Amino acid sequence: MPLRSILAAFSGDPASCSALDFALKLQRRHGAHVTGMLWHGPIPLESRHRAFLSRGTATMLSGREDEAALKAKADFEARVAAAGDPAAASFVDLHEMETVSLPVRARAHDLVVMTRHAAEVGREHAEVRPDVVALRSGRPVITVPDDHAGGVPGHVAVAWDGKRAATRALGDLVQLLGGVERVTLVTVGGAPGSGAAEVVDVMALLERHGFDVAREHRQAGRRIDRVLLETAGAVGADMLVMGAYEHSKFSEDLWGGVTRDILTEAKLPVMMSH
Repeated sequence: MPLRSILAAFSGDPASCSALDFALKLQRRHGAHVTGMLWHGPIPLESRHRAFLSRGTATMLSGREDEAALKAKADFEARVAAAGDPAAASFVDLHEMETVSLPVRARAHDLVVMTRHAAEVGREHAEVRPDVVALRSGRPVITVPDDHAGGVPGHVAVAWDGKRAATRALGDLVQLLGGVERVTLVTVGGAPGSGAAEVVDVMALLERHGFDVAREHRQAGRRIDRVLLETAGAVGADMLVMGAYEHSKFSEDLWGGVTRDILTEAKLPVMMSH
């Protein structure tokens, strides 16, 4: 199934601009439609003190949100005109559709591209969290570093542990991201030959899809997120592909986990599926 529809979460801040630029590079490679989507929830001042605000103050706050949305739309259209295909792009302001969330809208797209960081100071109510989108939408999400200037991926590292989420991520890679030439399957822990039959099968699948495939096995003993990121860097991968939240999100938020740590520390794009 080729990539035909990309949702780019876009607020106009520098981080989301980097994600949009990446989405437009994918658009040029695949001929996909890009939908820029701005989500902004209630302004904290308005939601906490609504009963005490005068009508004039409430109108002023609403007007500022409308101005911010118009500016984001103008920024989106300018970037598409400069680096993409305006005929295959559209913009949606979800503030006008308060009963529909961004993860719900994402279900009608092949892929979500977004930043992994919070919104700028003062715009926290416009923050969209990639882990929440991945969990609630059922769609693969690519998170892009704030200052990413690279191209679309040609060599990806796949974090493979044989579990359901990793299998889903592998399938999304194979089905959506044409143009990737090399895949390095990264395994961590156990003996180098552990799970050998399964790994051989997975590598054979990737080869049948036309990828140049290699395996890198690393011993455990350090934080797995650091092992994965260091290995991706060492083999020259330009994107990491992984399953998200094989354990519950609650436990990872409470005790820490691979998904959360990679979202915090990765310096290259990460595609995650759940």
